[in-house]
Amino acid sequence: MNLNDIATQLLYTTVPINGQLPNGSSKTGTGFFFSFKDPENSQQSIPLLITNYHVLENVVSGYIEFNLQEDGLPIKDKSVKISFDSSILMNGKLGNLDLIAIPIAGVIDTLAEKNINVFFKSILPEYIPSDKELENLSAIEDLTFIGYPNGLYDQINHNPIIRKGITATPIWNNFKGKPDFLIDGGVYPGSSGSPVFIYNQGSYPTAEGISIGTRLYFVGVIYETSVSTSNNQKTFLNLGIAINSTVIHHELKKYINKLLSQSKD
Repeated sequence: MNLNDIATQLLYTTVPINGQLPNGSSKTGTGFFFSFKDPENSQQSIPLLITNYHVLENVVSGYIEFNLQEDGLPIKDKSVKISFDSSILMNGKLGNLDLIAIPIAGVIDTLAEKNINVFFKSILPEYIPSDKELENLSAIEDLTFIGYPNGLYDQINHNPIIRKGITATPIWNNFKGKPDFLIDGGVYPGSSGSPVFIYNQGSYPTAEGISIGTRLYFVGVIYETSVSTSNNQKTFLNLGIAINSTVIHHELKKYINKLLSQSKD
């Protein structure tokens, strides 16, 4: 395993979420890690687990499965399940977005005190395209999204499913007036909360032509799949809706400021 490879690192930015509803049925979704540098201590970060609010809504109990590590490397066949209850929904909703942020530093520290060390990689603010970079994107871009469609994943190696697609609407447009864009790709229930990337290896197109190198942008989070219903039968349209990462970043900055102010009280 080459952990210096960006694509390999992306495998470890997500975790599966499994919840139980009051009627005993279960629901699954995807969570991903996002970290800010602590403005008061540049050597430390503030790690968050982010998923769609609707993934956890009405859930009475559940668990999040983390990879374990040894000597700084993930252990392929070992994981730990962290239980939660309905209180997980408290205080973390990101504005009017279908997203919730959950601070996880305390959980990680508590596990470490028990010699249980988890392995993950965080998406960082610098992965989000600037306004200029966003406007320079093509209307048609290749997309990579990572998650657990229908709760499916490699339960031996504890790896998510990597999917590919393209932009069905430009990322720089607000689809139907909302900060969303459409993905043409295999988006199914359980993909909710999946981070969406533009990841190009070797070369990629720009307004000036072809650029050589690797490009990585975190551009959004999937929160809905498009379904057609006819005669009480559902047909997936191979389309998903994602929230644009720029508006997510805006809400996350407000949330981090709120967390820091609360810690000083």
